[in-house]
Amino acid sequence: MGITLTFEINLQSNYHVGAGYGKGFNVDSAILRDADGVPVIRGSALAGLLRGGAYRLLKMEPLEKKYDSKERDKILYRIFGSPAQPKRWHIASARPVKPLPKGSDVQVVQRVRIDPRTHRTAPRKLFSQEEGAANQTFEFTVTCPDADESTLDEAALLVAAARNVRQLGRSRRRGLGECLFRLTKVEGISKTTTDWQDWFLQRFKERWMEGQPAEPKQNRSKWTIEEQGVPTYSGKPVRFRLIVRLDEPLIIARRAPAGQQFEARESIPGTVILGALANEAAQRQNLTDSEMYARFISLFIRGDVMFPTLYPADESEGDIYPTIPAPLGLLTCDVLPFQGQSEGHGLYLGIDGHQKCTHGNCTGKLRPIRDFLPLSDEPPHTYSVRKSAELHIQVDEETGRVKKGQLYGYTVLEAGQYFVGEILCSGEEAWQQLQDMTGIAEKTAMEWRLGKARRRGYGKVTAWLERLDKQPHSWIQLPLAERVPDPSQRLSLTLLTDTIIANRWGQQATGFSEDWLEEVLGLGKVEIQDAFARSRVVDGFNSHLGLPRWRDTALVAGSVVWFTLGEPPDDWAERMKKLERDGIGLRRNEGFGRVAFNHPVYDQRDKLTESNIPLDRAMRLGSRPRTDKFAKQWEETLDGLLPAKVDGRFTVIARWLHTNSNTPPAQLIEHLGFRSVKQGGNIKCEKIEHPENRPKDKILGEPNEELIESIGESEYGARGKDNFFLGDGKEVTHKICEALLKLSEKDKQYYRRGIEILADRIAALAGDKEGGAQ
Repeated sequence: MGITLTFEINLQSNYHVGAGYGKGFNVDSAILRDADGVPVIRGSALAGLLRGGAYRLLKMEPLEKKYDSKERDKILYRIFGSPAQPKRWHIASARPVKPLPKGSDVQVVQRVRIDPRTHRTAPRKLFSQEEGAANQTFEFTVTCPDADESTLDEAALLVAAARNVRQLGRSRRRGLGECLFRLTKVEGISKTTTDWQDWFLQRFKERWMEGQPAEPKQNRSKWTIEEQGVPTYSGKPVRFRLIVRLDEPLIIARRAPAGQQFEARESIPGTVILGALANEAAQRQNLTDSEMYARFISLFIRGDVMFPTLYPADESEGDIYPTIPAPLGLLTCDVLPFQGQSEGHGLYLGIDGHQKCTHGNCTGKLRPIRDFLPLSDEPPHTYSVRKSAELHIQVDEETGRVKKGQLYGYTVLEAGQYFVGEILCSGEEAWQQLQDMTGIAEKTAMEWRLGKARRRGYGKVTAWLERLDKQPHSWIQLPLAERVPDPSQRLSLTLLTDTIIANRWGQQATGFSEDWLEEVLGLGKVEIQDAFARSRVVDGFNSHLGLPRWRDTALVAGSVVWFTLGEPPDDWAERMKKLERDGIGLRRNEGFGRVAFNHPVYDQRDKLTESNIPLDRAMRLGSRPRTDKFAKQWEETLDGLLPAKVDGRFTVIARWLHTNSNTPPAQLIEHLGFRSVKQGGNIKCEKIEHPENRPKDKILGEPNEELIESIGESEYGARGKDNFFLGDGKEVTHKICEALLKLSEKDKQYYRRGIEILADRIAALAGDKEGGAQ
């Protein structure tokens, strides 16, 4: 079962745990908040604090003489991990026990830098930051999957280290972040006591200061399959829908081309699900036993269980709607694209041969739509996963200061989102073996940890499995007989996940060809009518071996080909069903190779009337704000406010809004040269006509006097042009300000999301091109 320690953090002064970004013009450093707007202290920061507390403890008398530097490092690596050794303890993020109303939980404080020589304020050194309110109580948990004597000794050191932490966050040497850690609850120990904190501190004294802590059990036996063949499970395949809810931010990073910035994937690859369950099986079972190891190989390596890629699901009123990556054969106008709730200039089927937009007098080029398409009979729209950026630093244990060059950036998937896929087992016996080895079960809320930094406040999810006997696939919804009534008609093959196709010489496909389609599909002669495809390199890393995995080239999800069959076999329907169930290509047990024939997203959306998946009560979000519902309403508001097309120069405002998405809408209106005024009981926007009434040096598009003064007028040069946004483009600027004014009437928790949606819409209307290949 393991041990869970629950700590409280009592803040005795204001604190600042930065998010790594500011809030527009007035705040240079904002405090870190979760997706629901509640302040949070991330588990990575708490792990650093506990590690620092333990390090200082081990350097005190008499522990410093008892443990030399080598032994001290060994202890810290065992509990808190190292690049070569993952930690045993999971440290969750801390959230307030009773969150204060938003606005009263922080205050904005200005600071200056004093020149040490003149004892005067240094020029241009004014800095502002948010400070969290004092007298708040945060709570977090520390969990270990084991519960032996060595675990209790490590828990005793953790409790002592927590009591040794008295400051957290920024400026902790200057009065901020005064705090006190207190152990309040313990689960997973059969003993009973009135005060767990005193019990663990007494154990720390007896085991660490006066005695010797127990060493963890290590099983380094060689894994073999001696005289034991790998079993093969057969029978009727069984399918299970897997629903995952993000309880903490999730980091499943793309391969960083350079530097220390990691961007999260928008889906959860099947390799992550496979790895999580394989790790659970390795922790629960004795894989040194040859028979057990053979079962492990059969389930996780040989393909008796196919683990799914998980795509986001659109949540609404207790139901979720599956989504699929937008097919590359669905095109939209580059001038006014189909995006979000906006239909733009409509959708075009690539097979129809359209090259340019035919809406009105528009002659814009056509491009594939982006993001995900929800499967429902509602008017078509796209769905985007919610992301946020977080920065992390590494602190030197000796100096207590940030190490030079140790700044890391994560783009994470925000908590509160759903993802859906399907697990396929080769038979009931394989499903039973998977349950026995991993402890998973049907219709039971299960806690899993996925992705990067999952022991430091990221990656905690709740998983739910439900059996699917005769229901169509979650990503297809309609049975094959309704989609393909006649094999002689023109057919489409859509790749629902990335697909790796290799020929007998190991060469991997980068597009569709009749040769490999005939060989892989087994449906007779194939004649391609049209195709839309992209490819990408698939690589990864084997954490157990510490080595990179073999690279493959895959056709990306959404690639589609239209073709006709020359002489389809008599059992063509059964073959198509098997292809849709089992997939095509390599590494299918890792989620690759899922396909669909004549997917209803092209011309049968009106039949997707039962695509909603009801959520069990254990899987519902509860009190978290439904930002996606807000996004739909906000998109509809923008449809009625903004024009159909804007000048390309408004991409400047789009980027500026994205940069300042944490600034209140009222301030953004002012910096665009407008202000809100009351007219007959209504509030409207009007242009600030008199320059003396404008905020100095803060109007977008106006010269910056401070910059001119700093570099000199001669270097700055002459600027004879008028401000376009307050001149020829003032009507559109006025519309943007009206949109911001309507946003200011919403709840503050939606400001950032609303401003980002507005910026994306302006960029789309201005024809902003998105570079790079997939």
